[in-house]
Amino acid sequence: MDNKKKLDIVATALEVFFKYGYKRVSMNEIAEAAGISRAGLYLYFKSKEEIFNAAIVHHGNILIEEIKKGLLSHKTTEDKILYALEVWTIRNFDDSLHSPEYKEITDSSYQFAREALDTSYGKLETLLADLLEMHPTAASDVPPVRLAHLVTGALRGFKTVAKSSDELRHMIQDLLQIVTAGQ
Repeated sequence: MDNKKKLDIVATALEVFFKYGYKRVSMNEIAEAAGISRAGLYLYFKSKEEIFNAAIVHHGNILIEEIKKGLLSHKTTEDKILYALEVWTIRNFDDSLHSPEYKEITDSSYQFAREALDTSYGKLETLLADLLEMHPTAASDVPPVRLAHLVTGALRGFKTVAKSSDELRHMIQDLLQIVTAGQ
């Protein structure tokens, strides 16, 4: 099977999901947007849930690559972590508050793509753990991997209570002060 074609389909499906939400999108619409027949789409993906999972992982991979490239322009560990979380969580947060389709994608990812979402957050945790390992004052009795897991868990909760990207940013900054303050 052609991996490039599969990736093209996933990228197109991601755009379609962000434009229309999860529930309103059919396999026909994904196939049409990708320029293939519905039967051709089923050669690559068995269901809408399967392609949605692939799209969630793809989106996470795009964000991780963007973060990795952008880290080079930040000097301190705190700035690097804040940049990573800005890209991952804050940048599109207001869209999720004001766009029913974007909110539906977020909600649907927990319902239909939990494993894909956990995979993507796992990649973010690995990146954060690597950054925290380089931080000399990070809490010494809590391993960086565990701190990274706590941060990503908090991010998920913060997104449910924050009312704006500014509030979310402040919550994250406060959390990072706690995480990077040391003992």
